[in-house]
Amino acid sequence: MKKTMLIIVLFIVSLSIFAPTEIAAATKEFYIVKDSDHVSSGIYFADPNEQENPLVIFNLYNTNNKVKKTLGLKDLTAQYKMASNVGNPIHDFNNSIFTLQNEESTVYFTLPVFRTESLFGPAEGYALNLYEMTENGDKRLVMDDYIPSNTVTPFTIIGSNLFYVTYNKQSMSEYDFKVYDLKSKERKTLQKSVDSFWLQDDVIYFTNDGMLYSMNQDGGDIKQFKFIDYLYNALGFEAKSFGVTINGVLIYYNGKKGSYYYLDTMNGKSYKFPKINFYEGNQYIDYPTRSIIYTDKKGIKIYDGKTQKTILIKKTKAVVYIHQVNMETRKIQYVNGSHLYEIGF
Repeated sequence: MKKTMLIIVLFIVSLSIFAPTEIAAATKEFYIVKDSDHVSSGIYFADPNEQENPLVIFNLYNTNNKVKKTLGLKDLTAQYKMASNVGNPIHDFNNSIFTLQNEESTVYFTLPVFRTESLFGPAEGYALNLYEMTENGDKRLVMDDYIPSNTVTPFTIIGSNLFYVTYNKQSMSEYDFKVYDLKSKERKTLQKSVDSFWLQDDVIYFTNDGMLYSMNQDGGDIKQFKFIDYLYNALGFEAKSFGVTINGVLIYYNGKKGSYYYLDTMNGKSYKFPKINFYEGNQYIDYPTRSIIYTDKKGIKIYDGKTQKTILIKKTKAVVYIHQVNMETRKIQYVNGSHLYEIGF
């Protein structure tokens, strides 16, 4: 086979929490695998419906050994050093602890360094470091800022710009939203006291004191969605009141109406979320058809916005996770165990 058809790169990883492996660049899909009795959590890569390969195996454990160094937050946050051989394994898959994004043959991912715990409430999370692994086998820490796990999106990369949140030295629930240029190494604060952020169609959405805002990638043209409020992402004593789908659609709870809604950013309107189970897996919402593709214990399903009926696309024995959806080709990629599958619908 010609070299131009297949490029396999061997990553030699010296950190004890990494597992060295081979990685194929360009055409492979990278994805996170959830820890289970039969699968080691970590980053895997594969072509859909083909043999998967581990890139990084997460072998991290919680520990109760406090360290002298702290994050220096004013709410007296306690800090615990992560371990690789003692304590309880980290099973938390849904709190943005392990997140990845690849830009061609470079993979960016987060790993927890400290477990944090507020002395004034149950706000518990992790301080993350951001790493990159490149095609020639190099690995490095991208920057020295800690990224909190208590946010919808720890980081995202567009071009050479890395968008992320970091502690602003006030509390676990108040972050500064920054952009870091991966080429020039310059960083800039776009917003202060941000609770969480995410991107949809290259537009930045963020919450501040429970309110929703949008802005351009340079921090300009800030707009507030005044009809949406009380958005909290399990911070402090607040209950989790919103989430974001894999394609960046906001699902939020309206306390006055006692129902969940999702926001259509194309027309600025909110629509009542249908009575389907969206707590177990993840979702993809298509604005034009009002269709919702989601997963639960029975399998992969689609809610047809026109007929208002739910159809089982693929029956599974456990909860699987949607990797990506292509509405034009009618294809779904999903992760089951450590395998990446692709099906039509």
